[in-house]
Amino acid sequence: MIATESVIQETKAAAADKSLISPRFYVTDYKKMNALRFDHMADEFKAMHKRFADDPNKHFFKRDDDPDFDQDFSKLPASFKDFLIRGCLGEFSGALLYKEIAERIEDPILSDTYRLMARDEGRHSGFIRLAMRDINADLDLQLLQGEKEFVSMHPKIILYTTYLSEVIGYFRYINIYSHLQAHPEHRYHPIFKYFGGWCQDELKHGDFIGLQLEAQKNLYLSGGVNRLLIRFFALAVYVTMWLRDLKAQDFYASIGMDWRAYDLKVIRETNAYAQRVFGLRLDVDHPKFIRILDRMAERYARMTEREAAGVGKLALAPMKAAMAADYLRLFAMSVRKDAPPPIPEYPVAPVVKGSAVTGGAQPAMV
Repeated sequence: MIATESVIQETKAAAADKSLISPRFYVTDYKKMNALRFDHMADEFKAMHKRFADDPNKHFFKRDDDPDFDQDFSKLPASFKDFLIRGCLGEFSGALLYKEIAERIEDPILSDTYRLMARDEGRHSGFIRLAMRDINADLDLQLLQGEKEFVSMHPKIILYTTYLSEVIGYFRYINIYSHLQAHPEHRYHPIFKYFGGWCQDELKHGDFIGLQLEAQKNLYLSGGVNRLLIRFFALAVYVTMWLRDLKAQDFYASIGMDWRAYDLKVIRETNAYAQRVFGLRLDVDHPKFIRILDRMAERYARMTEREAAGVGKLALAPMKAAMAADYLRLFAMSVRKDAPPPIPEYPVAPVVKGSAVTGGAQPAMV
C-alpha cells in the first residue's frame, strides 16, 4: 500500500513546479468560444463525433486479463517514474480542459465530442496511475487539481497548442511503440505494449481540434498575424519537448533510444502533419535550426545545474536572456510552404497479453 504522505508530497511537488518544461493546466474564454460558428461544417463535425462515439478503444485499457502485469517491478529505472508522472500530468491536464469545455460550450455536437475526448484522457491518466502503483508511486489528482495553477488563454491559442500537443503526442507514442516492437528486450514494463492503440486516441483528438481550426480559417489560420502566432506556438511546443527530453535522457537510454534522434524524428513528423491544417511548416531540417536547438539544450543544462547548486535568479539572468535570443533566432527563420516530406506509416500489431492475443487498434491513415 502506498503511504498517503508520500503521495501528497509527490503531488504537491508536481503542482508547485513552474519550470519552463513543466506541464501546464489551462482554461479559456468560453464566451469567445461560443461566439464561433461551426454549422457550415456540420457534416464534418458529425462524422468526427461518430469516430469518438464508436470508441474502438473501449475495452483496450484493461489489465485484468494481461498476466504480464503480474510481476515485480520494484527494480525498474528511477527515470521510468519521472516519465509516468509527466505523462499523467499531461493526460490529466487534457481531461480537465476538455471536460470544462464540454460543460461550457453550447454547440451540442462539439460539447459531446469534447466530453468523449475528456473520457479518453481520463482513461489514459488512469492507466498511467496503475503503472505508477506498480512501482509504489501515485498522484492525488483531486489534490493536484486544487493545488496546480491554471493559466487562462484565448481560444485561438488553446486550439493551436492543444492541436500541436495531441499530434506530437501521437508521434511520440507511436515512435516509442515502434522502437520497442523492434527491440522488445528494452520493453521492461507492459504499458509500452499499449502505446500502439493509445496513440490512435491522440491523433483522433488532434484531427478534431484541427477541424475546428479549419472551420475558423479566416479568423485563426489566414493573415500575417495568425501565421506569426502559429510559428511562435509550434516552435514553443518543439523547444519545450527538446528541453524536457534532454532532462529525461536517462529514460530514453533505459529503453534503448537516443533522445536527440527521437526528438528530431518526432518534430519532423509533427511538423509535416500539422502543415495540413496550418498551411506552413517550420524549416526544421535546416542545419541552423538544429544547431540552435543543440545550443539551447547546452545552455539549459548548464542553467539547471546552477539552479540546483543554489545560484540566484540575478546570476542566471544572462543565461535566460541568451536562451530567449536563441528562441528569437529560431522564430525569425523562414518557413516552408512546399509539399511536406512523406510521413511513415506505422503498423500497429494486436496487444499480446501473456499468451493470448487480443485485437489492437488499426494503423492511422497518415
